[in-house]
Amino acid sequence: MTIISKRVFRPLPGKSAIAHERIQRLAGVLARAGGGVRTATVAWGDGAREIHLYGLFASVEAGAQAATAMMADADFVALRAASENEPASNWEGPEVWRSVFGEPQPTHPAMLQREYEIDRRHVRSAVALLPEVQATLPHTPILAVVPVMSGDMGRLMIAYYARSLVELGKAVDGAIASEAFQSIATRAAEYGRLTRSRVLVNL
Repeated sequence: MTIISKRVFRPLPGKSAIAHERIQRLAGVLARAGGGVRTATVAWGDGAREIHLYGLFASVEAGAQAATAMMADADFVALRAASENEPASNWEGPEVWRSVFGEPQPTHPAMLQREYEIDRRHVRSAVALLPEVQATLPHTPILAVVPVMSGDMGRLMIAYYARSLVELGKAVDGAIASEAFQSIATRAAEYGRLTRSRVLVNL
């Protein structure tokens, strides 16, 4: 199991360069505090042009230790002050998620995320379909996560990883054309409703 923190940034008009610089500094703070880090921009779909910052931890305790270290980091204190004095983005999070299938793939810079609205009692049944999904996409690693701390706990997010946007596009074309994949998707609709989809690319 991996614990994942998620922060979402929406740069303000004319402030993108400042926002990007601050987010990269925050990523450095998170890395120094002991978290694995992924910083990505939403290229297509829901939240296009947002920037997402993910922290990866072995446990909630490890995440809490990192958060404590971050608050004591001088650069983090300076970033908070700068954001108060001159806002450059709207900032949400962190939310906290946990993996329920697969693991994050740091060597794959492109990722398709699909979010489902789902009753918690159906999560296990939905996740049980994922080995079948993975079998139809053998070269596309899959990660599924559910929220641990969030304003909306009724979600399941599935990420499909690729080494490039072109490779990701090829995988999506294959899934659309695959009767096996579409059959699984139809069964999955019994457990949850697909609500959002986005493609992210590492910064």
